[in-house]
Amino acid sequence: MGQADAGILARELLNNTELVYTVKKPSKLQALRGVLTTSRMLLGLAALIAAYSLIHLLSRHWNKIFGWLYRLLRPVFERLFSPLMLTWEMLLLSIAGIYWGVAIPDLVLRTIIIHVSLFTLWAQLTALLSRHYQIKYYFNEITDCLDLKRPPGEAMLKVGLPALVTTLAVVWLMFRLPEPWYAYEVIVPALIALFTLPPMVYMHGILVRVLLPFLTTVYRAERRMAVYTVITLVAWLVLVFLPPVQPPVLITLSVVVGCLLLYLSIEDVTRCGTRNFIWLQLITVGWLCACVLAGGQLSIPMLNWIGLYGLLVYVVIKYWEIPVLLGYSWKNRKALGSLGLAVIIWAIASLIRWQPQWFIWF
Repeated sequence: MGQADAGILARELLNNTELVYTVKKPSKLQALRGVLTTSRMLLGLAALIAAYSLIHLLSRHWNKIFGWLYRLLRPVFERLFSPLMLTWEMLLLSIAGIYWGVAIPDLVLRTIIIHVSLFTLWAQLTALLSRHYQIKYYFNEITDCLDLKRPPGEAMLKVGLPALVTTLAVVWLMFRLPEPWYAYEVIVPALIALFTLPPMVYMHGILVRVLLPFLTTVYRAERRMAVYTVITLVAWLVLVFLPPVQPPVLITLSVVVGCLLLYLSIEDVTRCGTRNFIWLQLITVGWLCACVLAGGQLSIPMLNWIGLYGLLVYVVIKYWEIPVLLGYSWKNRKALGSLGLAVIIWAIASLIRWQPQWFIWF
């Protein structure tokens, strides 16, 4: 065996050999191990006795120590946890949650963190810009701004700017994450930001004439609702004629427009006079048909369903409303009215089955 082979064999033996030391009779090594174990136990016992003694000594002066710590740390905690600092801290945490939340692999945890961060971002920006750091106070500011009780510039600063920043954050998430629901959620902050734009506020007198063209006395809340409906309707038309746009955005906006128009088309809501009432019916039916048509042209089936279901809801509303406007009372006749409603719905369903091409053409 050569020297090289002997070296290889020696390394193999060292790597694969396990030495076991068994004490068969008292030895110095065993005694040394016992001594070291005893010393460790004594050190632990000494530490426990010292800790007990220190606690006993400190207990005599605990009130003085607590008072000293309170005086020392009180200014620090007052600054760290003041309403203003807490607002800034929550704002920074929300930004961090949005920015780094996209990297969380778990879908459920990522969605929860990002949505909480979006809400916190919107709320804390509103608190900072309105200088009210509790929600019950700055919520009143939001209501006053949307009720036009504040100047347009102030409304834009306190309500529009936080909504705009939140809209940009949601748009950023739309392009960073594969989940589809962010495209549905972007409409709410975007519309609020649009409602508070100074040009829109200055044009309220013109915009209200789109839905209520004839002079009459209308409550302030209904006038404001009409203005917001017109702004939303204009935004819908822009998105329809400005493709490509993500279908969820247009679908959500269509639901909002449909709900607003159906609500305003009820006479008990607006009490705007006969001519304005008829004009609102024409606008509502025209938009519902246009929604169905847009769904076919843009190949978005959900728009077709929104328009068709909107027409069905409109028919149901008018079935109960128009007889009352003509002097008829449904009191003690609701069962008969429900039977008539069932007949109307059955007739509509039969018409769809008999001539489906009429509805496909829309």
